[in-house]
Amino acid sequence: MTDRSWRISVFDLKAAQACRLPAATLGFLFVPAGEAIVSSGGGEQRISAETGMFLSAGDMVAAAEEAWLFQISEGDEVHRSEALTPVLSRRSPPVGGPTIVRVDRIDQPAGMQTPSHHHRGPGIRRLLTGRLLAEVGDHTDLITSGQAWFESGREPVVGTNLNTGTNTFIRMMILPAELEGGKSSFVATTPADAARPRGVTPQVFGERRIW
Repeated sequence: MTDRSWRISVFDLKAAQACRLPAATLGFLFVPAGEAIVSSGGGEQRISAETGMFLSAGDMVAAAEEAWLFQISEGDEVHRSEALTPVLSRRSPPVGGPTIVRVDRIDQPAGMQTPSHHHRGPGIRRLLTGRLLAEVGDHTDLITSGQAWFESGREPVVGTNLNTGTNTFIRMMILPAELEGGKSSFVATTPADAARPRGVTPQVFGERRIW
């Protein structure tokens, strides 16, 4: 079976503007505030604040306030629409075998630092609230609310909460299908890291097979 590569992206969906998901694309709409409406062949569905739902090619989305649209696509072109503002888009490393997309929410307590680790697949994260120091491989970045970052799943990562309260971020990852059902994708860098507390609380929004 040939490995496959995907483009993973996150956009701002502008308030009160509609956007249709293109062909060969899987999406997830997260609504930070207000509500959104998804129109498809099966009718309309409403999404309330701080929740989200998976989207299929051809679905039409619109939000009362700015919303976040995550996308996985087979093509290399970034989705262009007057309703969308690109925030971050990356080509994933090659992925082999049956594959799922998982979207979840991660809450990290104040002052907590994760053990050095990686995950079993690439993904984009976007910080909803807080301040995070993200050490990803050789790069160190200060992430503030609304900013996004990419992890390939191959480099060691350490995340430190610099906020006085809880950090929260939304994450879309491409993972082996054997992890379906919310199984952890976390891999500690060393045995010492594996013994340290992770200190985060995940909430899985959903999973979809893409290969």
